Amino acid sequence: MALHTELEIHKAAEELLGVVLHLVRSIPRDLKLVVGSKIRDECLQVMVLIGRANMAADKRPHLNHLLESVWMINHLLRALTNLGIISKGQHAQAMKITASIGRQANAWKGKSSATAPAT
Repeated sequence: MALHTELEIHKAAEELLGVVLHLVRSIPRDLKLVVGSKIRDECLQVMVLIGRANMAADKRPHLNHLLESVWMINHLLRALTNLGIISKGQHAQAMKITASIGRQANAWKGKSSATAPAT
């Protein structure tokens, strides 16, 4: 089993965290505490769930939760874009990374389902 920090999905999650931390700096103060911290926390949660999935015998629950966090990040970023707080380019940059994380998580989940023991 590879260290979770060496996985491509973890590297993408680290990249997303960096992008989000940069974006959060430009969020107005009244939204920074609520929306900015939620996006940041969801990005950190994605990284934690990658580690948990890597260690778990049944990876699917962790990967499902990871996909839910990615979904939340996407919706919050879309809301910031719709409000004009972040640019469409910044949104596109983050969406490219979340799409990559989602694809990798779904592929990992599919591979885990194929090798999981039948119950």
